[in-house]
Amino acid sequence: MPEEATRIAPGPTSAARPRRYLRAKLALPAVLAVGLLSAACGSSSAPAPAATATLPSVTGAVGQAAVITPAQGSTPSNKLETKVLVAGSGPVLANSELAVANYTVYNWSQKKKLGDTYASASQAVAQPQGLQIGSSSTLPAFSTALTGAKVGSRIEVVAPPADAFGSQGNSQAGVGPNDVLVFVLDVVAGYPGNADITGTMSSQTDASLPKIVGEPGAGNPTVNIPTGVKPPANLVANVLIQGHGPTVAKGQTLVMQYTGVDWNTGKNFDSSFTRKTAFTTAIGENAVIPGWDQGLVGKHVGDRVLLVVPPSLGYGPSGGQSSAGIGASDTLVFVVDIVAAI
Repeated sequence: MPEEATRIAPGPTSAARPRRYLRAKLALPAVLAVGLLSAACGSSSAPAPAATATLPSVTGAVGQAAVITPAQGSTPSNKLETKVLVAGSGPVLANSELAVANYTVYNWSQKKKLGDTYASASQAVAQPQGLQIGSSSTLPAFSTALTGAKVGSRIEVVAPPADAFGSQGNSQAGVGPNDVLVFVLDVVAGYPGNADITGTMSSQTDASLPKIVGEPGAGNPTVNIPTGVKPPANLVANVLIQGHGPTVAKGQTLVMQYTGVDWNTGKNFDSSFTRKTAFTTAIGENAVIPGWDQGLVGKHVGDRVLLVVPPSLGYGPSGGQSSAGIGASDTLVFVVDIVAAI
């Protein structure tokens, strides 16, 4: 979900995704995620300078923040350019798949680094971003660079405004309307849009909790809210399918499928199953509502988890989510399949 006035949720239909409002994170990379996942793909309001054949040099090891250095006197390119610096040996990424990548970004026009997603003194672990290739919610520059790339690759991307933040720029991230950006992407993983776990759900005998119908791989699960039952006052985080993967740790980036239903109205307000693309987020780092941070840390890759989130751990502190029809006193029910932890 967005955080206060800063919209970092992925895409225009994301008003009720589990991002949170509680603390604004105006430092990179969170602000850049606005553009990475919600790009406005307009064109520059003024012509960019003529292209140069000299791309900025890139130093540093794969898996660490890159050092991006333009040649002295070089001019930012006015066209999208991509270059594979290190060829990976993993699967080839295709259109509509979800790529997970770390990145460093440099503002070539202003000659300054804007940020990166790697571990640092202020960030204990790397927090790679999920990018759906070919989606309107992903920067065009990224979709071009990632299509046909292999997992494990390091790719340099020169992105003029039309292939990045558009003519409006991104003032919070320090990007002007005519600025040319240089990204260095390290492709960590790739997943098909319908990536999911396997397994069969355990019996659901507690009549006071919602009953979930539909096994993994069968599309959007149905959430049946019990009639005439008050929602629990505390967080419920029950494992419906026991996975056998690693334990989820604070700070990891999770790849998940999920659906969300408002207990009070019965409305299915959001679903990655319906969108047919997995969802990624850092967990335990205040990037999502507290109910997700508290309920998913300590679970396992391969788990299906029933989360019943009281208002105090959902959108209640921010007054609800009117755009999704969620009131400040509404309890939310999520079914979350943990596909991977990175």
